[in-house]
Amino acid sequence: MAAAIGLHGAGDGRLVNPVWPHNFPDPHVVQDGDWFYAVATQKDDRGFQILRSKDLARWEELPPIGLVDWAAGNYWAPELYKRNGRWYLLFTALDRADNKRDVAVSVADRPEGPYRFVAKLARGRTVNDNPGDPNGVIDGTLYDEGGRTYLLSIRETPPRSIEIVEVSTDLTRPLGRPKPILFADRPIERGILDAPTLVRHQGRYWLFYSGGWFQSWKRDACYHVGVAVADSLMGPYRKLDKPILETLPGKVYSPGHQCVLRLPSGEWWIGYHAWDAEGEPMYGHNPRGRSFRLDRLQWTPGGPRVLGPSVDPIPAPKLR
Repeated sequence: MAAAIGLHGAGDGRLVNPVWPHNFPDPHVVQDGDWFYAVATQKDDRGFQILRSKDLARWEELPPIGLVDWAAGNYWAPELYKRNGRWYLLFTALDRADNKRDVAVSVADRPEGPYRFVAKLARGRTVNDNPGDPNGVIDGTLYDEGGRTYLLSIRETPPRSIEIVEVSTDLTRPLGRPKPILFADRPIERGILDAPTLVRHQGRYWLFYSGGWFQSWKRDACYHVGVAVADSLMGPYRKLDKPILETLPGKVYSPGHQCVLRLPSGEWWIGYHAWDAEGEPMYGHNPRGRSFRLDRLQWTPGGPRVLGPSVDPIPAPKLR
């Protein structure tokens, strides 16, 4: 395993946010035995960021991963999955051939790579047979049920939507056409949806998502995490009335691009990025960027509830 090149965290039975106080946008966390791995949007032009931890409170940095020869940048929103003993990196990147963003997958024998490109699961140029799409497809995530695998992603055409399509279990191709299941239709979302995360809990489907501007002035800090619920996988999905994670004025701004983690102990946690209160919540104004944070997620009769964004020390996760 590659040598760690940085370490940060409390390590005294507490978790202190941000758990990684550096720019670490679009985090995704996965557990493998005693280790947790977190991946995030590109580090300069060297690939995706990757951290590892044994307690979720202290993290160490590993060398970047996941560059592919067809991409011209925009290495965004990676997610890691372990399937049949191999590691799959799901990610967004800009195809230099048509200048559109695609959702693709690469494979490796270890979480820290090296990764070999496998396929594109959603393409900006061809999905929905819409060659005029001005942007593409971003923020892919996988959901497994009944021996089938589904890809959820964001269609960038304004106003954005979340789409779902079944893909082959070897992650080499889509099986059919994507179906839109959620739209950016609320004023607070500003026409933007990001980061779908699908969880089945107590027989219902809970679709976490982020919406709004990820960077802005403090007065307009609207990025947040919302949830929609459905009784069947393909919907219809109904949005809950209020966000479950939003700006804490004067302390934490524009929290979002979440991932959800259930621990063997039964605890649920949510990972996300957010800006601190230094400067304005935008690049060029805030020196740390969007730092990596974790908070407890609880299930109530009305759905999920986040105990955050936290700024004071909280009990570290109970792992088992």
